[in-house]
Amino acid sequence: MLFSIRVFLWTIAAELEYRLYPWVEEAPPQDIAKKYNLPEEDFNKNLHYDWIQSHDQKISRLQEEMIWVQQEIHKLNVELKTHD
Repeated sequence: MLFSIRVFLWTIAAELEYRLYPWVEEAPPQDIAKKYNLPEEDFNKNLHYDWIQSHDQKISRLQEEMIWVQQEIHKLNVELKTHD
């Protein structure tokens, strides 16, 4: 019963989304692109660039954290050796 209600509501939402979507083609119309200041480049190219840039930032941060952890481990090792 609940499942059928969910499916029915989902169908209505999907139909509304289909009817309210401003364009059917891949590229938005020129007037829409200018009005909302959309990038002129291909969306997929921009998406891939942002994805790569995001991963590069994550990798850089992880490398910095790894270097810090290695330094802390080295400090602890030096402290333990001096106390023995």
